[in-house]
Amino acid sequence: MNLINVLIVDDNKNNLFTLHTLIDEYLEVQVLEADSGMAALKVLTKQAVDLIILDVQMPDMDGFETAKVIRSRKKTQHIPIVFLTAAYKSKDFQQKGYIVGAADYLTKPIDPSQLINRIQTYVRFIEQDRLHKTDLERKVAERTTELSKARDELERRVDERTAELLFAKNKAEQAQKTAEEANLAKSQFLANMSHELRTPLNAIIGYSEMLQEEAEDLRQEVFIPDLQKIHTAGKHLLGLINDVLDLSKIEAHKMDLFLETFDLATILEDVVATVQPLVTKKSNTLKVVHDDNLGKMHTDLTKLRQMLLNLISNAAKFTEKGTICLEVQRHGNDVCFCVTDNGIGMTENQLKKVFQPFTQADSSTTRRYGGTGLGLAITQQFAQMMGGTINVKSEFGLGSTFTLSLPVQTKTALTNTKSVNEPKNPVLLGTDARVLVIDDDISHRQLLKDYLSKLGYAVAVAADGTEGLTLAHKLYPDAIFLNVQMSDKEGWRVLSTLKNNTRLAHILTLIITTNEEDKQKVHAMEATDFLDKSAVRSQLAAILEKHHIGYDSIELVMVIEDDRVYRKHLTTLLENQGWRVLQAENGQIALEHLAKKKPALILLDLVLPMIDGFEFLARWLDNEKWYPVPVVVLTSKGLMSEEQAYLNKHVEAIFYKDTYNKDELISYLHQLIDNASASQKQDKTVLENYLEGTPQSVLK
Repeated sequence: MNLINVLIVDDNKNNLFTLHTLIDEYLEVQVLEADSGMAALKVLTKQAVDLIILDVQMPDMDGFETAKVIRSRKKTQHIPIVFLTAAYKSKDFQQKGYIVGAADYLTKPIDPSQLINRIQTYVRFIEQDRLHKTDLERKVAERTTELSKARDELERRVDERTAELLFAKNKAEQAQKTAEEANLAKSQFLANMSHELRTPLNAIIGYSEMLQEEAEDLRQEVFIPDLQKIHTAGKHLLGLINDVLDLSKIEAHKMDLFLETFDLATILEDVVATVQPLVTKKSNTLKVVHDDNLGKMHTDLTKLRQMLLNLISNAAKFTEKGTICLEVQRHGNDVCFCVTDNGIGMTENQLKKVFQPFTQADSSTTRRYGGTGLGLAITQQFAQMMGGTINVKSEFGLGSTFTLSLPVQTKTALTNTKSVNEPKNPVLLGTDARVLVIDDDISHRQLLKDYLSKLGYAVAVAADGTEGLTLAHKLYPDAIFLNVQMSDKEGWRVLSTLKNNTRLAHILTLIITTNEEDKQKVHAMEATDFLDKSAVRSQLAAILEKHHIGYDSIELVMVIEDDRVYRKHLTTLLENQGWRVLQAENGQIALEHLAKKKPALILLDLVLPMIDGFEFLARWLDNEKWYPVPVVVLTSKGLMSEEQAYLNKHVEAIFYKDTYNKDELISYLHQLIDNASASQKQDKTVLENYLEGTPQSVLK
């Protein structure tokens, strides 16, 4: 063990000599000397000292001042100080020493035995403290070694378990993928076979009706009951097939919404008239309660009718000599349909699976009441497609209550019935949609290109920002996948350039990154969305569907407005309706957009730089490809009679910025887009029928 260092400080050399000699004679310690306070402080900066014996009365810097400095320094503040002072000094004088940090006092003239005893006491204390610290350090080192071994063992076990879980996860994902692909193939097959399945069955039903009429005319009553059975069985089978095909089309993403505006009270009367025979078949009573001011609703009329018929017929099926109540109320922007019965009700276990396809309460229920168990499953899927919900409450033996809530105005974007957490499997697109991938990682760039190409997109790739911007100007893509983690922050420079270019700013920009801070920065720079680079493939399908990349232009609205703030306001308003928006700040840019994209509708301001609204309309009218696109004017310009007459002839409607009603504008745009959608689908159907060899459809 190293010797203990004792520093003696005294301006009297005789005292220094005496103290030094006594300590050397009786104690095994290292003695250091200083003849002033300043000299003592210098020694303390160079040497490690364990005990200080300090004279109080010294010139320049006395013992008290020296002690204050020693106590003020972090390195020396713990060293015990023993003051040397004359025996005649008062108690106040000694108290002052304790205040500045003295551990003890020794009086002059020096008593050798007293001096040695005091110093021995401190030396033993210091040695014990050293031993304690050494022992503590040894124990800490031993414990640290044990913890390190335990950590290594734990990390080894975690690695082994992680490998096992990863293997199990990959195996489960592969099994899930196989099952989903098989299920999707089944759903797509059934959805595509709808025509082949329904056509012969409709022929059977039609011929049975014709034969029944002929039997009645020929008074062959003996055949009529059998023909009625054929007709009834055919209708029943058609209903079952329709349910199966509807569910399959939903699962295969081939079920569309056909939105229209209608009077809600009128459709309720129609539903009640249709379902009344089924209700009275089991001696039930149907009670209808609704508000007087239900007003109009903008949604898929056919699917709403089917949902209400499913709910009421389901209630009638499980109720006998009871009461079924249909209550309809309007709550703000939603309409609530409530169907209540006092039939057999359901248990808690039955409630858990009531919306599962091909499921009824139990096998005995199926045998007694019949059916496929698809009606409620389809109703739930339709409700989700239309942006609504359906809930059920039931008590066994007392009855059930189904509550269907739907928005008054369904958004066209709400056509996907899958849960946001459910993996999506997009169908290959028959599209000319263009996608640009900008990434300096060659393997990741190629992976994205291969996957997007398989989905039907035309994919261009760029290995750096300069090439990417060149291709963006050249190709004018529908979407850009951009890796912002390219070298030298090139990705962020590209994003900034895109968003500050009026011709490119509207392009959907999808950021690829692994950094959480980047994901927050993405929104600040107005990028469209982001993907985690470590899981791009699993997220890609959802991103493509979420932003409708490559979808038909029926959901695309062009906004031509030079005021940036107002253009942004209109864009947000339209995007909230589920439409994609193509922005142009003047007529010239709008014409460039039209050369590459045909929107479903154009919202046009008249006062524009470069090419104003009237000149844009003139060029628009000269192009037969563009002319069918409806144009709605939204302007603050005061119109002269000649201008008003010109616009009335060539545009669908004129709205004024300072007086227009937002809801009226949105409702009118919905109507125009729905009409365009219906017309497009009708033209497609006529063409398909003609190609199938039924040209009579064209003549109707």
